[in-house]
Amino acid sequence: MGKFLISAGIGLAAGVICFFISVAFLALLLLTVRGVSGVHPDMTLAYRVAAPVALLAAVAGFIVSMVRALRSPKTAN
Repeated sequence: MGKFLISAGIGLAAGVICFFISVAFLALLLLTVRGVSGVHPDMTLAYRVAAPVALLAAVAGFIVSMVRALRSPKTAN
């Protein structure tokens, strides 16, 4: 149960970090497009695109940490 909770925490942290990084990058990209072309893009696009990216990062973080925890050698107490 402890390995599951640790993996869930790692997945949650990876999702949150990836969400905010994606929002920041996409906002800068949309502002650059606005500055170069003069077109006013929808700035809510950054949040709508960052949500699936964060979900994918959370799932990947959970799976990778869970597999690593299950494959790690057992220590004798």
